[in-house]
Amino acid sequence: MKKKKNTIAVKVNNLSKDYKNGKRVKKKVFDNFNAEFESGKIHCVLGVSGCGKSTLLRIIAGLEEYESGNIEFPEIEKKDDIFISMILQENNLLPWLTVYQNIEFALKSCKLEHTEEVIDKILEKHNLLEFKTFYPYELSVGLKQKVALCKAINTKPKIILLDEPFCALDFISKENIHDIFLKEFRKEQFTSILSTHYLEEAVKLGDYIHLLGKNNKYIKVENPLKYPREKDKGYHEFLEHIKDLYN
Repeated sequence: MKKKKNTIAVKVNNLSKDYKNGKRVKKKVFDNFNAEFESGKIHCVLGVSGCGKSTLLRIIAGLEEYESGNIEFPEIEKKDDIFISMILQENNLLPWLTVYQNIEFALKSCKLEHTEEVIDKILEKHNLLEFKTFYPYELSVGLKQKVALCKAINTKPKIILLDEPFCALDFISKENIHDIFLKEFRKEQFTSILSTHYLEEAVKLGDYIHLLGKNNKYIKVENPLKYPREKDKGYHEFLEHIKDLYN
């Protein structure tokens, strides 16, 4: 039996992006950059600060302009469909709305059912019901990101972009939200592109690891480890392999 070929959710073609000071190019972020992101997979974009991780996600999301090239979404028929959700490093909760109202606003914006019964079930599923009436400022960093993840997943996007969403979390909170993310991913099978500068996080979560470096350096590696990846016998060897590729 032939292995089923993966379809492509996002295709980056000959992307060039400069940061400018007036007409002078201050920094060339991408120069004829190409990448493909397979559907229904978790893609971790790994690299140091300033390598273009966040810029790439913002371009894919349509939040940032670029000099040349284009972004394709081969599986999307109608370009005006809402199909991308994005979670930012500082979370993307509206501070003047409660947890309940943030979820309600997201569902309503996507024209999904948003009755109190539906929202309560969502909050209960994510163990957030007790925080229903809390405002974002009343939540810990970990809880805010948990609500942001809940909000993003339940709008049923085809693609979720995550811009270093777990970097400010303590070790325990990070482990918990990693587990929640993987559980929801297995259930919904959305395409996910997550930027990180933590090697262990990329190896634990990513089906594919996209290494971004200076001077337009780019390497894509498929993760051979089985879940839970940090317990796979080849975990440490694969970590060292990624380190060697990146150096």
